[in-house]
Amino acid sequence: MTLQQPKPRPRYTEIADALRSDIDKQVFPVGSYLPSEAALAERFEVAPGTMRQALKVLVEEGVLSARRGAKKIVLRAPRSSSEFGEFRSFAQWAYSQGKEPGGEVLLQSWVKASELDARLLRVEEGAPVLNVVRVRTLDGEPVMLEHTHYPQSIGVLVADLPKDTPSVTNVLRAEKDVEFVAADHVFGVGAVTEAEAAALQAVEGTPLLVHRRVSRDRFGTPLERSEDKYLPNSVSLAVSNTEASNSLNWTSDQHFDL
Repeated sequence: MTLQQPKPRPRYTEIADALRSDIDKQVFPVGSYLPSEAALAERFEVAPGTMRQALKVLVEEGVLSARRGAKKIVLRAPRSSSEFGEFRSFAQWAYSQGKEPGGEVLLQSWVKASELDARLLRVEEGAPVLNVVRVRTLDGEPVMLEHTHYPQSIGVLVADLPKDTPSVTNVLRAEKDVEFVAADHVFGVGAVTEAEAAALQAVEGTPLLVHRRVSRDRFGTPLERSEDKYLPNSVSLAVSNTEASNSLNWTSDQHFDL
């Protein structure tokens, strides 16, 4: 059997990496100008179009200024972005932090899809969806309550997993060939209810960071919708945005609740 050789990386991505390294090493400190586009193209021995692609990557990351026709200014040091899986999956994020994730299923049952399920999961209203509530732990301490609805095609796979599975995402990918490749996220605030207090070992009324999401596969098919409620001082969210690149939106939409 002939093994397929991996495709080489585009040249512009290699140049972007080299410039990130220069900025990290203070060759180009924050607030300084990069050399002209022509000078950089000569340094890296590439065409002007390739050089513009490399600079565009750093502009979109918020590392460089976006003014056309002017030398680029270093706006901030490059930041290492979390892998997609780390942001979508509690367990993968915990592993990346050197912590041990855990979980206990408090409730698992098949329910009829609500109007919201129908809209977000693209199922018929009244169709079966798997409703799962889990308390999640870091190094044995409860930090988050996870409430997830799965469409039937995914729910039948999740329902058979051991109740203490640390990462449903990892198992679905490794054993069931289900890959989560895209997600929409909404963040808000909430408070611990009387029903949630015992599971989170917290006082009723304690403030919570509420993370709502819908995850999809590579074809855009919804795989889950979830509402995660984090206790104070357990996680923080870091976001960078610039005039040229902004994926943030303020919303007053409260109709995402499970």
